[in-house]
Amino acid sequence: VLDTSVRAACQHEPVTGRHRELLAAIPVNELPTRRILGGGEAVTGLCEGVIVTAERVRHLAWLSAQAEPWAVDLNAASLRRIAQASTVTSHNCHILLRALAERVTHTAAAPDGTGVWAAADAAGRARDTWLRAARAVSQITTDTRGLPSALAAETSDLALWTGRLAYAEPGWTLSSGPARQARPPASLAARPEDLPVAVAAVHQACETLAMLTGTERDRIRAAARAGRSAAPTSSLPDDYDVPRPFAHAPPERVSTVLAAYTDAVKASHQTVAAVGQIAAATQAPSRVLTTAREATQTARSAPTRDVPARHAEPDELHQQPGPTERTLHDLGVTHPGLLSRGADIDLACERLIIDAAAGLGPAPKRPSALMLSRSRATAALVNHALASGDPRATALLWRPEPDQRVQPEPEPEAD
Repeated sequence: VLDTSVRAACQHEPVTGRHRELLAAIPVNELPTRRILGGGEAVTGLCEGVIVTAERVRHLAWLSAQAEPWAVDLNAASLRRIAQASTVTSHNCHILLRALAERVTHTAAAPDGTGVWAAADAAGRARDTWLRAARAVSQITTDTRGLPSALAAETSDLALWTGRLAYAEPGWTLSSGPARQARPPASLAARPEDLPVAVAAVHQACETLAMLTGTERDRIRAAARAGRSAAPTSSLPDDYDVPRPFAHAPPERVSTVLAAYTDAVKASHQTVAAVGQIAAATQAPSRVLTTAREATQTARSAPTRDVPARHAEPDELHQQPGPTERTLHDLGVTHPGLLSRGADIDLACERLIIDAAAGLGPAPKRPSALMLSRSRATAALVNHALASGDPRATALLWRPEPDQRVQPEPEPEAD
């Protein structure tokens, strides 16, 4: 029966050789050991260091994406260091792709260099978007201070490894800056068989940058939803009457940061797509990244049951004002300080309701979600709490089980 089922499945949806290659490339819960630069590494060793570090950064980015929005490592120091280091890495990838383009132009066995030049141009555009994102994120801070996270530290490692590979100076560091001589193309890939390894290193770095853009954008959005985004009061307009050194970051400032990261997401994915074509043409080991990306995109686009045709985007929900702020808007209030105070009140109400609901157990006399929606004012508060993105808000959707519902008292029997 099993053999027949497998044969039928293979006939219905054949497994390609690329997918078998992808399966063989998946590690079994094993994260490579962190590589430390010692100086004097050969080009092959530098490429291996870039690949290992890129894999580690992607793993740490995946872990950070699972963390709660109030996690201690979600702080301004981490966000800024990751943005700055990623800007350096994207610039290094631009230099490396230009060197590879010059190298393949003079190598008969290599693919056409036109695609490599196009990838280098895409990397240059991605670098510019990362630079804008780094400048934008420096305009906000978080409600708590903290040391840079492990993700931030290893993102800096990736910038250092790609810099050692991109520049001719053996002792290049992050403080050296970009005004250094680039590594000669002939030194980057001395032999034709060295080209796939160099392409794989750049491909791995670009794939990591593409993942970081989305992860960091989501973390910044989560911090804003949780009320953790702040800005120095001195940087706000004069009509903000906030008697504290820091205040909640204005929504328009957070939107500017998120827009900058969205641009970086698009540019980074375009770079990955271009470099992926080079990896396929050169048979680089990193070509499985393209297969993995195609497989995950196919899985996401597959239709599922009981899913509405369109969901509201998280930003659409979060950007809606709460009941207090909405009332001020209805009154015609435009003063930023008053609107900010209204948003603070809504946030405090939201946290109070969620904390209280999460602490309640399923008691027989507890009101259900249907009862909470009967009052217009209560429904507005509940809906605003549900739009916060806090997973504990699902406690507001409690519905009693049939055996938990209050049964009506039996009517007295007639005499």
